[in-house]
Amino acid sequence: MIKNPGEISLQESLDICHESIKKAREMNFMPITVTVVDVAGVIRATLAEDGSGLTRADVAYAKAWSCIAAGFSTSTLRDIIEEQPRLDKAINGMQILANGKLMPTPGGLIIQKNGKNIGAVGISGDRSDEDEICAIAGIEAAGLEYCHNTIK
Repeated sequence: MIKNPGEISLQESLDICHESIKKAREMNFMPITVTVVDVAGVIRATLAEDGSGLTRADVAYAKAWSCIAAGFSTSTLRDIIEEQPRLDKAINGMQILANGKLMPTPGGLIIQKNGKNIGAVGISGDRSDEDEICAIAGIEAAGLEYCHNTIK
């Protein structure tokens, strides 16, 4: 069996999903859906709480995928777009190239282990800032690090 040391494990992915949902319940957020992808953008785990909306899994995947594609968090992607409105046409083009998966809204984070990118998580369900709170909690509870890679 070939194992890429840069990939997040199934157990780590499930831990992030479970711990993110645990945080959402502690904070009394709306039901969330959590998706973890590896460094190639392949889904490693997805969990949706009872009551999660119809498109939540698609949005969670798009947030995680956006992190892998861009190399930084979806919060940073949002900030770049807000700070440079002239990029709107470029973003539209990137959205087409990404088959609609580019999601510039908080809730997607790069996952790291020992400073190395091993995957990304995307969460959808509540307000985007609350989604990000759950993502951070899930990553940290799984004993991993997250990275915004803020560009300035």
